[in-house]
Amino acid sequence: MKKIKILLLLLTISVAGFYSCTDNDPVENEVVTTKSIGIRTVLNYIKKSNNSAGRSSQSTSLQSTSFGFDFVYPITLSYNNGTTITVASYEGLIEVLTNENENLYIDGIAFPFQVVLASDGSTVTINNEEEFWDLIDTIEIETIDDYAFSSLCYDFVYPFSLIDQNNQTIVISNQNDLLGLFTNPNNQTVILDFVYPFSVISNNETVVINDAYEFFDLNSDCLPTVCICPTDYNPVCVNTSNGIEEFSNACYAECAGYTAADFVNCNPNTGSGFDQLGTCFTVVYPIQVQFQGAVYTIFSDNELLTFLNAPGGATVVYPIQINAIAQPITLTVASEQGLLDVTAQICN
Repeated sequence: MKKIKILLLLLTISVAGFYSCTDNDPVENEVVTTKSIGIRTVLNYIKKSNNSAGRSSQSTSLQSTSFGFDFVYPITLSYNNGTTITVASYEGLIEVLTNENENLYIDGIAFPFQVVLASDGSTVTINNEEEFWDLIDTIEIETIDDYAFSSLCYDFVYPFSLIDQNNQTIVISNQNDLLGLFTNPNNQTVILDFVYPFSVISNNETVVINDAYEFFDLNSDCLPTVCICPTDYNPVCVNTSNGIEEFSNACYAECAGYTAADFVNCNPNTGSGFDQLGTCFTVVYPIQVQFQGAVYTIFSDNELLTFLNAPGGATVVYPIQINAIAQPITLTVASEQGLLDVTAQICN
């Protein structure tokens, strides 16, 4: 699934251990910075890793086994008020992140800069935002699409709006709209930001999110330890005191403290004829399903179950063919009731 890059603005300023970007000839020596989604994503991960892992104050590099690269210092960063600061070391970067607040935060970096890859120790020059994201896409860190698609401790209050790469506003009216944005293989939309304010339900309370800093702060509290999961939608559900709770995939459920023994059927009333899929029969692919007014061609069990268990559910376009596992026969099924009748016979 494509990365959905959403601009986060965050964190604060600290001057200890840094060199300011002031100069006797500010015009000739002015450092130009660029607002960067990439730097915000990387800094979010560094801050979270530092807090959770208790990184030694003597360490001057990132934990390459969990990150993938280290900056070559110094680097020049910029704040939301337009000032810049040159960070001379990893410790200095941590101090910036430690002294964050919602009023003053980093939102840019000066290109080009260099990084050292953990994989082979080579030095790579990053010339622009596109190259930065090419680098980020090769490593396993949480991006804002992980939060928007797979939040572990809050639900969005609908409707809310997003801004795409064409500066167009997309209104998300319900969970199906959000799901469709992430799972529709024909959707080429890239999300750059939220429209603020919006609200979420967290701990049974409505929380208003006024800016990107508050949104990341919410997610930082939601994920107290570093837990990197894929963004594929292969839902699992658990039964809680508040009803069935859905997670985008098993990894997110396990990060929330559940195990496979806790998983239950996400939607027992949808696609019940497929409950024994793979145990006593297989489907002859491709088949088609209808979902949110569109028809999708399905090529595997995982795809089929993803659509059937999605909020609102999908319906199978009949007729389909199934193979009985215990018998070398192929059966044509004309309807959902027909599937129920056939599986009642071959799955005993």
